[in-house]
Amino acid sequence: MPAPALRELQGAFWRHLAGAPGDGTGRPIAPALQQVLVGSEALPAAARLAIYERMYFWRLLDVLREDHPRTAAVLGDDAFRTLVQAYLGRHPSEHPSVANVGRALAPFLAANPPADAPPWTADLARLEWARREVFDAADAPALGLDTLRALAPERWPETRFAVVPALTRLVVGWPVQRAWAAAPDDTAIVLPAERTALRIWRSGFAVYHAAMSAREEAALASIIAGAPFAVVCDAFADLPEEQAAAEAAALLVAWVEDGMVCSLDPERRGR
Repeated sequence: MPAPALRELQGAFWRHLAGAPGDGTGRPIAPALQQVLVGSEALPAAARLAIYERMYFWRLLDVLREDHPRTAAVLGDDAFRTLVQAYLGRHPSEHPSVANVGRALAPFLAANPPADAPPWTADLARLEWARREVFDAADAPALGLDTLRALAPERWPETRFAVVPALTRLVVGWPVQRAWAAAPDDTAIVLPAERTALRIWRSGFAVYHAAMSAREEAALASIIAGAPFAVVCDAFADLPEEQAAAEAAALLVAWVEDGMVCSLDPERRGR
């Protein structure tokens, strides 16, 4: 029988490793692998392959723990390992980079919560994955305060601002930013169930997140949608006009100081 092509061999090897993650028990070997695997009396072919099964699983477990360190700490080593084993059985790594393996972990955790896991654990995992994605987002030069100060007052209402690519918003059902900030060994975290809107952004090589008020959430949504500053001020419509404009401007300054805004365009009209 001719030896299998390299692509066929690679596919068979991957399917074997991903078939039952973390098993490492020397499962039956596909014919394509049996043709090329060589064993010995001391270490049969199945046992050799089982070494790779375990190594592959532990590597992915390490990646998922690195991307979700607080989630792993909350669940504990054993529960997190069991979760990852079940997760990889449903969502094996299929991308050339293992950095993408955790993309579906939070929704999987929400649908399959470990026994005794806090009810907010999946939301914590969502926050950690959002931070992970923001870290890898594209760079863009942040707008400086000097540029903002140079904008003529009469141009403010029509000016549209653009946010950096390394910015996202996340709405969760629990204030999980408190759990994220807690000490890793704090196992007595109690959170109230409450809708929480977070902004998550990167400045330089550091990723930050912060809870938003309803006004900030609405104002940021307008900025991201490309609305002019006059529309952004609608988030403060319950306040007197001058106070609304002042508070909206102060919020914009805070975003600029945080490195969240990358450009302004006072010439864009009606887009």
